Amino acid sequence: MKRKKSGFPLAVLLILTVAVAGVYLANHSQTDAADAEHTVAVLDGSSAGIFTGEPSDTPCGEAESVRMAELKDTCLLELVNLTYPVPGDTAEDFVVPAYRVVPLATADIMLRPEALDAVKALFAGAREAGFDSLYVSSGYRDANKQKQLYDAAADKSYVQPPGYSEHQLGLAVDIMANGVAQADMAAAPEGQWLARNAWRYGFILRYPADKADITGIAYEPWHFRYVGQPHARYCYENNLCFEEYIRFLRDGGSYSLTLEGVGYSVFYATPRNGIITISANGNYEVSDDNTGGYLVTTWG
Repeated sequence: MKRKKSGFPLAVLLILTVAVAGVYLANHSQTDAADAEHTVAVLDGSSAGIFTGEPSDTPCGEAESVRMAELKDTCLLELVNLTYPVPGDTAEDFVVPAYRVVPLATADIMLRPEALDAVKALFAGAREAGFDSLYVSSGYRDANKQKQLYDAAADKSYVQPPGYSEHQLGLAVDIMANGVAQADMAAAPEGQWLARNAWRYGFILRYPADKADITGIAYEPWHFRYVGQPHARYCYENNLCFEEYIRFLRDGGSYSLTLEGVGYSVFYATPRNGIITISANGNYEVSDDNTGGYLVTTWG
């Protein structure tokens, strides 16, 4: 599947300059700083997804372009709402079965691997806290499934039209508890535990009660979106919905925090003349945010 992005009609050059001062990603050996200068060309006019920085001895060309083409569908930080539609028709080529990995409402539920791993860890944490009845009631949906749900919904405040649902990314999960009605999830102990602790596993409560005027969606205490760290922690500690988080960074905000002994820094970047330059000591990720810019995360 090939996604088409609306923000970059011309070929994009993404120049990633890394000052090597420590360890890169797992299984990556230490390299001289001169080897870390890395240029990646996206030849088809599509913007990059997540690019995880590491030096390369391969000249910029077809091999690197293929690599970017594979990565541009792995974005974890794309904002999707009624203003910013899903950047592609479907994510079905990138989701995996959740069957026998976590408890499910139906055996056909699928998720992106990153989100599924995080749900597994989240449910393990819930069991340790005494809550062993959680299950995923919905995960990835294609456009046809989303249309069926939207057309059938009497109350459209809880469902988005096809093309505007995070469920089409494969990164959103609806989490319920056995014996608890959906309408009671916010008051149930399981729902309250999720609201307080989901961020620890990289999830944000996507549609909080006090943010409906911003998200455009009524309070859904069961709907969580995987964004990873440190983004989930920052949103939780600063009471930001995802729209506010993107806006904060896009308006020039940035931050640094330490999580489990690892220092993170996050800032927003927009290409100038089709170029983004990043200097980082250690590891970094560059993620398209689906609004025309990139979220840059460094850690180490």
